[in-house]
Amino acid sequence: MHQYTTEEIIKGIADRKDRIIDYIYTYYYDDIRRMIMVNNGTPEDARDIFQEALYIVYQKIILDDLTLKCHFKTYLYSVCRLLWMKELEKRYSKTATTEGLADLNPFQFTIGTTAEAGMRIFTKHFNVLSDNCMKILDLYFRDVSLGEICEIMGYKNIQVARDKCYRCKKTLYTKIYNDPEFKKLKDEIYLAG
Repeated sequence: MHQYTTEEIIKGIADRKDRIIDYIYTYYYDDIRRMIMVNNGTPEDARDIFQEALYIVYQKIILDDLTLKCHFKTYLYSVCRLLWMKELEKRYSKTATTEGLADLNPFQFTIGTTAEAGMRIFTKHFNVLSDNCMKILDLYFRDVSLGEICEIMGYKNIQVARDKCYRCKKTLYTKIYNDPEFKKLKDEIYLAG
């Protein structure tokens, strides 16, 4: 199958071209499905999130004349990831734990009494990072290799990607660990344990 550029995909979505939609499903759906399934989702959840994300992207293209500085797959994955995070927050608002918070990967949160709080704190600080840091950490949390991050972000070499990733993680960690809400959450977990 022909490989489409980001611009061709955006134009194809705007024009409602079946071949572009088929292409997106063929090449991008499995990664989204895998991400959702690994994070307490079902195949039905994956289909729903994927379709909702495509609708959001379509609206963005039509209303805002969407132009991307990243690959379309990265953008679509990010939209799906955010939709799934919101869905998990809704589902597990009464039950939570912050297992995985030490790693600060939102998809490592498991069901328990503090997951909603942990996700809310993580999301609050993640969303105020620079665009570059959000992209780098999004890739990092999806276990994309440093070599691929280097290529996607246009860095000179892997060491630059490693340094940028480290600095972005450190910034995020610092914001979270200095958040009074996080400190309170840690104390609650400690006292409960």
